[in-house]
Amino acid sequence: MIVYANIKYPETSGNHKLQDLVSFENIRMPVHCVTLSGKSFNEKVAALRASLTPSQSVLILTHDYPDPDCIASAFGIQQLCIHWGIHSPVISFGGFIGRAENRAMVRFLNINMVPFALVDTKEFERIILVDSFPGKGNISLPASVHVDAVLDHHPAPPDKELTFFNDIRKDFGASSTLVTNYLLAAACPISTQLATALFYGIKTDTGDMRRDVSAIDLECYKYLFDLIDHQILSFIEYPERDIEFFRLLQRSVESATSFDSVGHAHLGSVSTPDYVAEMADLFHSLDKIEWMICSGIFKNQVYFSIRSKNESSAGQHAEQLAQRMGGSGGGHGRAAAGRIPITQQTNAEAAAMEFETVVRELFNVSSVQPKKFI
Repeated sequence: MIVYANIKYPETSGNHKLQDLVSFENIRMPVHCVTLSGKSFNEKVAALRASLTPSQSVLILTHDYPDPDCIASAFGIQQLCIHWGIHSPVISFGGFIGRAENRAMVRFLNINMVPFALVDTKEFERIILVDSFPGKGNISLPASVHVDAVLDHHPAPPDKELTFFNDIRKDFGASSTLVTNYLLAAACPISTQLATALFYGIKTDTGDMRRDVSAIDLECYKYLFDLIDHQILSFIEYPERDIEFFRLLQRSVESATSFDSVGHAHLGSVSTPDYVAEMADLFHSLDKIEWMICSGIFKNQVYFSIRSKNESSAGQHAEQLAQRMGGSGGGHGRAAAGRIPITQQTNAEAAAMEFETVVRELFNVSSVQPKKFI
């Protein structure tokens, strides 16, 4: 039995042993240091190094229930810290890793992660946030804990003076793009495993290069393509699934409703918030649907994901939706998410009904007759 990210896995999958799927001899494979898109990251890399060294204990923290982009970004920053002589930097995350693809990514790429519940922040000299921002509702780090560095691609809160190192590229489609450039500018070796992680992070956060893509995202995507292990990537993208996924899929299809070009599916109670985003991605491929909103109940909160085909205001809609219901939300032009607490004065069913009412008001479809998908 092998344990990664506090998750137990058998040593074999199908007819393949884990060691046969991972090219360990490529771990130290160097790459040429290039600067993509003519953008110089040298000054930022030097500033990040100055903010971290000479410390020897570094905590790299992702947002809760991490997706491939923040897992890959944390993995890249971990390797950068090691390259700079920082011993054993720790990657941590709040919640758990629920989606099958994400568990496969951690497993096959040997990414060691520690649940935040098992971490004492006082034991670390420096704390780095990747693909997240302090004070947001999707991170377990208490507001009182000092942060030393933030690397992200989501818009930062406006009019807030930042006292820590930060590089927030809201025009980038993925944090993995930012981290790739840091690694290259620092002449840090990129292993096959790391390249595969970063490639997958960019691919998933841009919807396979269909949304919120910048020129530099595309350059990194093409650059990493020649370095990745395509066999391992296939095992990540097409993982084995348990029966719960297919039961949830059935329930989601049965609940899905359209209001002209706006679709909504409420999944009920879910075992992981990852399912909400997964169903949103799946249903958004339906023709004649411009907006797709999926919601689900997890740990007394309503989690939701928004997807758009052509509009570029998903992040704004998520923020407005969450604010109206006392939660937090945000994102990018065509993909966004949030969470809303269920108060003591209501229950899950009432919260779901209120959520749909607010969605219909926000998207101006309150008077539209609902139509079931099936």
